[in-house]
Amino acid sequence: MNIVFAYPTGLNPQKGGVERITDIIAKILLKRGYTIFYLNWKREQDNYEYPVPVIDLPSSNLEDPNNLEVYNRFLKENRIDVIINQHGLYEGTYFLSQVKVQNVKIISVLHSDPFGYYNHLFADLMTLRDSSIKEKVKRVARFFLYRKVKKIIHRSLVNHYTFIQEHPQYVCLLSESYKERLEEYCDLPDNYFISIPNPNTYENIEIIPHKEPILLFVGRLDNRSKKLFTLIDIWYRLCKLYPQWKLIIVGDGPDKDVLINKAKDISNIEFKGYQDPREYYEKASIFCMTSIFEGFPMCLTEAMQFGCVPIAFDSFSAVYDIIKPGETGELVKSFDKKEYVGKLIHLIDDETYRKKLSKNAFQYVKRYDIANILPKWIELIEK
Repeated sequence: MNIVFAYPTGLNPQKGGVERITDIIAKILLKRGYTIFYLNWKREQDNYEYPVPVIDLPSSNLEDPNNLEVYNRFLKENRIDVIINQHGLYEGTYFLSQVKVQNVKIISVLHSDPFGYYNHLFADLMTLRDSSIKEKVKRVARFFLYRKVKKIIHRSLVNHYTFIQEHPQYVCLLSESYKERLEEYCDLPDNYFISIPNPNTYENIEIIPHKEPILLFVGRLDNRSKKLFTLIDIWYRLCKLYPQWKLIIVGDGPDKDVLINKAKDISNIEFKGYQDPREYYEKASIFCMTSIFEGFPMCLTEAMQFGCVPIAFDSFSAVYDIIKPGETGELVKSFDKKEYVGKLIHLIDDETYRKKLSKNAFQYVKRYDIANILPKWIELIEK
């Protein structure tokens, strides 16, 4: 069976979560005898040695008619059976659905909460005091235009899911919890909705490594979605109480400089830039997430694979698939800094409690090992 994974900016696993997930699944499918291709339309050239043939469309503009011709010719010449659209929440869906070859199945993967941005449209207003004058003006304008903006986004969501409904394809969600609401907007047969969580990144971790007094964040330094100003504010309240502890931030992104500037007078906070986070997962005792919303965040499960105790806002439903409050980690009412600080203090002060959660998290997350996730993908592909 011949399969193509499609994503705009390339599928280099060093770039991000969608890319790493694709790399994990594609390599296993190759070992199982499937023929795999990657299809991109905005990829920048890099030095990564891709495990499969990579096809770049001639133009980054998906409306270019040459793209559609090349796309369908590729599908026909390579006898593609399945297209896995890794851009299922966005415009790639409209292009990839224009299949003129018979008997090609499309699976559109929604790599985030299908209504995440809509649900928390103005959550970023909470960080207004940390913004530039230009950003403040934009956010205040959005506030006064709230109803109009919300209506526009709602219409866009309806149009997107109506399109999927009119071009039947399997819709792959990262959590069963996203299904019920999506079905209100997308009237496909029930068996067209599939939920498959992201598999674990690492393999063969036998024991929890020795832990140090470290709080850790790993991810894109984008305050609008990750609310990193909130994390820094939380650490500001704790750093003098716990001078032996430190906050380490691993990652890069558009807000790196402003975050470093915000933290310049705060003790025991380190920015490590973009790099392999494994050594930090191994050392950290607690993993901190403050995101406005996510899909099925790999950083949480990665941290738990090394026995880091996760703490996060309950701002997206799939977080309950990963964190069982008081058992595998801590959940905080969305954007409540006071509660977040209180639960962090408990985790730092009570080592026995923290170690219990660490052991539970380490065991619990094994359910997302690739050996448990791959059969779900094979069943969907062969369906």
